[in-house]
Amino acid sequence: MSVALPRVRRGGGATGGTLRSLALGTAVVLVILAVWCAVAFAFSSSGIVPYPTTLVAQLIADADLLLRGASVTLQMAGSGLLAAVAVMVPLAALCLLIPVSEPVVMRVAIVIHAIPFVAIAPILIVALAPDTSRIVITALQVYFPLLVGLLLGLRSTDSAALDVVTASGGRNLARLRFVRAASAVPQLVAGLQIAVPAAVLGAVISEFFGADKGLGAIIVNSQQAFLTDRTWAVAVFIGAIAALGYGVIALLARVLLPWAGRGAGVGTGVAGSETSRLPRWQALIAAAVSLVLLVGFWQALRSVFDLPAFFTKTPGEIVEFLVAGNPLTGEPASAFWGAFGGGLGQTLLDAVVGFAVGTVLAVAAAVLFAALPALGRTLMPFAIVLRSIPLLALTPLLMVVFGRGLLGVTVLVTLVTFFPTLVTVSAGLRSAPDGALDVIRASGGSSSRAAVLVRIPYALPSITASARIAVPAAISGATLAEWLATGKGLGQLLTQSSISADYFALWAAGVLLVVVALVAYAAIGWLDRVVTARLGIAA
Repeated sequence: MSVALPRVRRGGGATGGTLRSLALGTAVVLVILAVWCAVAFAFSSSGIVPYPTTLVAQLIADADLLLRGASVTLQMAGSGLLAAVAVMVPLAALCLLIPVSEPVVMRVAIVIHAIPFVAIAPILIVALAPDTSRIVITALQVYFPLLVGLLLGLRSTDSAALDVVTASGGRNLARLRFVRAASAVPQLVAGLQIAVPAAVLGAVISEFFGADKGLGAIIVNSQQAFLTDRTWAVAVFIGAIAALGYGVIALLARVLLPWAGRGAGVGTGVAGSETSRLPRWQALIAAAVSLVLLVGFWQALRSVFDLPAFFTKTPGEIVEFLVAGNPLTGEPASAFWGAFGGGLGQTLLDAVVGFAVGTVLAVAAAVLFAALPALGRTLMPFAIVLRSIPLLALTPLLMVVFGRGLLGVTVLVTLVTFFPTLVTVSAGLRSAPDGALDVIRASGGSSSRAAVLVRIPYALPSITASARIAVPAAISGATLAEWLATGKGLGQLLTQSSISADYFALWAAGVLLVVVALVAYAAIGWLDRVVTARLGIAA
């Protein structure tokens, strides 16, 4: 005779739960509005932060302008998103079918992801047709979190189901088709929820570089004309579009894939704990192939795409610069290394502090949202809006409000790392098996106890997966803040090199920054393996 596990009673009925959700949501919105009004009042003399009523009036006045710009930007965002999905889904499958390809794919992806977009965008604009270059820039904002999420999902598999396929004679392709593809859907949804705001942001960024229409062009024109209220209105409108896209993905997933994201069976392996273990010779081959691809593409910028030698430096020229010195100024190589070393220390400090703050806040928010879903539904749109506002528009305002020191940079880097971490960890918390949660409930445990004993351990690989997304983004965000505002770190070195047209120093600093991002990514992978091994969940 089977005995059903009792469940803890929840709430006081649907009506009571709805009323509490409504009351909580209203209270949160009122608090946010109060804080906003306080900040606007504090800076009323300069007028850099408008009151909510002023912003609403500006949105109404610019409604036609915003809608026309949105039609252009959304078309570009959709094209870039589709391009990223079309490329990343086969690549993620390839990594599972041919494990030796995974380090190659990931190294190339990290390198491209770590390059500051303000450095790569002008090159793409010159090398490609205008519309094509903007689609590529948009896709570059989307592909990395989508790829990491897909790989995490493809490994979040039910071990019993894999055993059944293997016992039936199925190989990697059969396991991918019948088990892994279905298991990847929840993380694919989470990846798309990150990707949609990123696509909107990428489309706006692509319009910063010479576009004459679209929301990005409107922001540039508004900043040049010192129209602060319009700049805020466009930025908030962009965030609202991104939040709407996030909601549409969530709604479609709930309607078309109602099982996605629900607790798995107790036989499910911890999400992401299974990793490809390559023999040493295969790892060396993968490293060699990665190097050849990256250096070959770099060299192709001159030999294939025929970009001007004045601002496009080859690998050989950069190596000579790092060893022999600057052929333009006659400075020895030690001068650059000294400047780079000093700037790197500041940039790493900015990136590490911002990454740590963003990760802690995001993990805490994900756990809180899991315990209080109504709070999550209320606050998530605000998180999306903040993430979707272009940093080129937001950075000057943040620096005025929070200062040009570590606090201001930390706020900016936190904005970059918070949202993808929140979404990825939330998906990991939802992946906890129902059977394990039922055991906690049957023994009288609370939701917080279930979170500590079950949900958080099962979400640990999601936390490390989000870190792999956030670490390169934190480095890029810190560099961008230094570039635009603080006048310190590697951002300042890049700025000085750009202003003085010293493209040797600009390329060398960019390449070394990418190497730092690769090392940081590898360190997160090592930490992931150590933690999962200590917890006894490593594959």
